[in-house]
Formats: sequence, structure tokens, C-alpha cells
Amino acid sequence: MFLLFSSKCSSTGPLALVLMVFLSSGGAARATEQDMAQLPLAEPFECLTCHTSENPGPGSFALNSFGDDFLQNGRLWDLNLAQLDSDGDNCLNGVEIGDSDGDGFVDGNVEEQAGNPGVSDECGSGSLIDERTWGALKAMFDGRR
Repeated sequence: MFLLFSSKCSSTGPLALVLMVFLSSGGAARATEQDMAQLPLAEPFECLTCHTSENPGPGSFALNSFGDDFLQNGRLWDLNLAQLDSDGDNCLNGVEIGDSDGDGFVDGNVEEQAGNPGVSDECGSGSLIDERTWGALKAMFDGRR
């Protein structure tokens, strides 16, 4: 969006500038909210799940490794993204997000992300079974496959 300013409209210039900043920053916030809605679980990391800044906006919207993979996957949460280890911490994205098979539904009693899929860190409390087989077990009990 481009707004042209004229010296004849000096009294509306500041208002137009505020409006332009408001509109441009709102678009970034809406995109992040829409993207977070694609994930089955966004707490506790919320914006930091994909971004390097807690409050992304114009000039501070850099993506972390998971954010890059999410973008390359068409901003879609699915099995392909769930089975990646975007941050290289030996914990699959699906396990860190809380949806190991990428079906869009949170695993069992999971209430928050076990880890941040875009930051190499601990993988929550760890898994009692192999991470790659959890999705198959979940699907058997859900009767979806």
C-alpha cells in the first residue's frame, strides 16, 4: 500500500502515516495468527515456534529453521512436516509440536508443545517408544487408518 503525502495536507499527514503503519503491521500479525492456527498446538512458544522474535512485525519477522520448513511446506501442517527434525536436535517436529503423525490432532493428553521445533533443545520429557512408530500406534487406536 502506498500513500502519497502533499505539503498542502500537512494536517492529515501524521494521521495518514499512523494509518499506514497500523495497516502494514496488522498484516504481519494476521499472517502469524493464521499460520499458528494451522498447527495443532502453539503453546507455550506461540510466535517463537516459527520466528526468531517473540513479537514479529515489520523489520523483525525472521524465521527459524522450523519456520523455514513450514513456509517451504506451503504453510501446511502435515505428516511430511511432522516427520522432519527442523532444528537438528534429534526430536521430530511432530513430537515437539504434540502431533506425532501430523494429522492435525494433538496426541493423547498433550496440552502444550514438548519443545520448540525451531530451536535445538531438549525434546521434552522424552518418549517411551520410538518416535516414528507413535503415529502408527495413534492411528490404530483412533481407527483412522
